[in-house]
Amino acid sequence: MSHLDQYLTEQADSMRIRPALKALINDTKDALASLPRWERGFHILWLLGPFIMLIERTPADAWLTILALTFAVRSVVKRDAAWLKIFWVKAGFVFWFWCLLSAAMSYDPAYSLGEAFVWIRFPLFAMATAFWLAQDKRLLYAMLLAVALGTVVMCCILLAEILIVGQQGGRLSWPYGDLTPGNYVAKVGLPAFTIMVALAVSVKGRVAGLAGIVALFSIMISVMTGERINFLIRACGGMLAGLVWKPKWHRYLGLVAVEILAILLVFAALPKTALRYTNEFIVGATNFETSGWLHTVYSGLVIARDNLLFGIGPGNFRFLSHELLKDVPYTRPDNHPHNYYSQMLCETGVIGLVLGSVFLWAMIWACFRASFKNRDNVFVATAWVIPFGLFWPIATSADFFGQWNNIFMWSALSLALASRNLITENHVA
Repeated sequence: MSHLDQYLTEQADSMRIRPALKALINDTKDALASLPRWERGFHILWLLGPFIMLIERTPADAWLTILALTFAVRSVVKRDAAWLKIFWVKAGFVFWFWCLLSAAMSYDPAYSLGEAFVWIRFPLFAMATAFWLAQDKRLLYAMLLAVALGTVVMCCILLAEILIVGQQGGRLSWPYGDLTPGNYVAKVGLPAFTIMVALAVSVKGRVAGLAGIVALFSIMISVMTGERINFLIRACGGMLAGLVWKPKWHRYLGLVAVEILAILLVFAALPKTALRYTNEFIVGATNFETSGWLHTVYSGLVIARDNLLFGIGPGNFRFLSHELLKDVPYTRPDNHPHNYYSQMLCETGVIGLVLGSVFLWAMIWACFRASFKNRDNVFVATAWVIPFGLFWPIATSADFFGQWNNIFMWSALSLALASRNLITENHVA
């Protein structure tokens, strides 16, 4: 039994912060010490991920790619192919092969093949996490702690930006220099956030209080970033996670009420932010004639009508949309269609849309099915909320084949898929 398991067994209903952290740190040391020396370094690198992603996209991409490729090489050397039998893994490779075929048949095969080929590093990283890096539950818990700490650091950076320079057009940009910090808070931090909310409305003790305070602080920062869909992913994901794991209703309703009040106070203090989440958001989501977002999503559907089988090739929307949408009303050329499903249809065709949807929802199902096999574990019970929120069909989204969004998104997905490693010994994932 691990140090944390022993502590939770003894203090299940009244957890304290310091003893829980001490047990987790001791477990992490023991887990790393038990690894072969060459693997120990890669596991430490993996645990540093949430902090590396605070730097910039190039080191973050290098971190993810190194671990993904190491896993592939390790699997070949050790002749470990058991993970290839998992359905969502097979679905991911089938979708990737179709993307390569679509790219080869596209208007610009050289560029599109490159985009499609290197995209596999993101699912491969999720496989590396689920079937190698997070197989020891002690290290999985350590990674969840690292995610929580990284999220707090990001929120503090954004708070400093608010206090020093303020918002720019209702948005925040530190530490990257572009308008994407809400992506980190919403996606990288989502596994820790869902756990925090679930703990805050269920268990007793100081851990529950700290979880509630950090969750409230981070949701307020998420509002201030001005990234509306990222805020909705967090808000809805948190409320859903709180519902699915042993909620005490008076605490759940109290937490929701406090968060709503805090958001209203932010709106009162920052009128431009309030406008982004109210009038601008409603008009953008409902008025087809004036909504740039709806025009962009519709653009993907328009292009797909004439490229129904193979699509125009992964990544080609940014180069071809200006020409293909010329003089077509209610469309808008852009880098991508701003919806995963519209983009898959447009760039990989109807078969790609079907294969891609099967892949995405297979991951959701894998996490959802696992949640019934260990209801006592807060992360296992709530992990399915992560892919469900990220792949909700009617949401706006970033580039499905892009770099920065995928680094953030797949870091969260990888942990959700690794929740299978926390299923009790009496069950099989």
